Order: sequence, then C-alpha cells, then structure tokens
Amino acid sequence: MWTLSRIALFPIKSLDPLFVDQVTVLPGGGLKGDRQFALFDADGQVINAKKRASIHQIRSTYDLEQQTVMLSSPHLEMSPESFQLSENQPQLETWFSDFFRQPVSLKENTSTGFPDDLEAAGPTVISTQTYEEVARWFPGISVEELRQRFRANIEFTGDLPFCEDRLYAPVDTPVLFRLGEVTFAGSNPCKRCVVPSRVPSTGQTDPQFMKTFILKREETFPSWGALSLFRNMYRLSVNTRLHCLPEGQSARIQCGDPLEILS
Repeated sequence: MWTLSRIALFPIKSLDPLFVDQVTVLPGGGLKGDRQFALFDADGQVINAKKRASIHQIRSTYDLEQQTVMLSSPHLEMSPESFQLSENQPQLETWFSDFFRQPVSLKENTSTGFPDDLEAAGPTVISTQTYEEVARWFPGISVEELRQRFRANIEFTGDLPFCEDRLYAPVDTPVLFRLGEVTFAGSNPCKRCVVPSRVPSTGQTDPQFMKTFILKREETFPSWGALSLFRNMYRLSVNTRLHCLPEGQSARIQCGDPLEILS
C-alpha cells in the first residue's frame, strides 16, 4: 500500500514551499493555494526561477488562514516584512520591484493557479524512496534539500525508488490512480529545468549536477519503466491530470490517504 506522506504548496510561484496536512483539489486538477500567485515583469512575462537565479535568495513563509506572507532576503539585507496576499498587492509589488530592480506586478488565479504544464495541470507526484535514492547520488545533498530542488506537490511512501514511474504509460489509455477519494491520471515524467541543479538558498549552480543525474538515472532506470517517454534522462516525478472528483463529497486529499493504481 502506498500512502500520501507530504503535501507541498507553492503559494507564490518559484518561492519557498508551504507544507500542509490536507488540501482541496480544484476542479481544474490543481491544489488550492498552489501557484495561486505569480510575478510578472513590465512586458507581461512571468518571473520564475528558470529565468532568474536570484529569486532563490528570497525567503517566504506563509499563513494561509490569515492570507499573509513574510518576505525577506538575507543576501541583500532585506529584513522580514509581512504582507496581506490579496489586500496589500501594491506593497508586495513594491517589495519585489525593489528586489529585482525593475517594475514587477503580482497576479492571482484562484481557479487554476499558474502551473508549468498547462496540459497536465494536476499535482506533481514523487516517492520518498526516489528522493532517498537520488540523495545517494549526491552525498552532499540531503533528502530535505532535494525536496526544495525538485519541488513536487505530492510525496508518498512507496515500495522502491522510482515507483512513481508506474503512474504513466506510453499508450493512449492513461494510468488512473486514486488518492484518497480523488482520481487522477498519470501524464508523463516531468522534464526538469535548471532549477534542480541550483542550491535552493542561493541560486548557485552546480555545473556537474545535470550530468551526474543523467548518468545515474540511466544506470538505475527500472526494467519496467516507459523508456520511450524519456527523450533524455533528466526527468523526475510525474505530471498528472484530474480524472474525476468524488460525487457529492468534498474534494480533499490529506496525509495518510492511500494511493492506489486503478488501471
């Protein structure tokens, strides 16, 4: 039996996670509060960690019940300041504009959030066993730091490393799996960007990280894995889509829920 063990939300896209015990699944498949806010430059382009390594130097802590965020940047000697997420957007935009030294706007989407994969907008999923295996490849990087680097929403206790790769298949019929009372469809292994190769607290890039990861992924690729979906081996965790919500029930998932493959 696989069991949901950790839920991570990223209320402001590319900033620090917030770990919660339970969360509502939105009708579009995303998790309520995840990537609900995103930063944009004057040209309307999203500001994220893929494009701006300096964003890693922002520390953020949240109180979702009060809808507040505490922001700071020790590297730039910016002291902690607390903001209301929805009501104090001009003040928040000023803080981010000062940090990036350019005009920044903060946008909110409560319906779908701002997911990276618009075709598979459900939560990203990974097993604790996978994090533990990848930590063996990088002796100086802990499992906790890997969580910060790979930023998966759903972590479950499985049975062996990369067992989450059973949640998708190279056929038209998707693999369906139930998490609590919500049914998701596995989409594809998540293609990784430069972000996992960076130190989460500073943005400093390890030029050997990607090469080492790819070599180790090739060495440990499971015999039952869908190799045809790996154009390269720099992929980890699973992108998902919502399949269906429970009729007449609250669409929530929580730590301790079983994760069961249906097809």
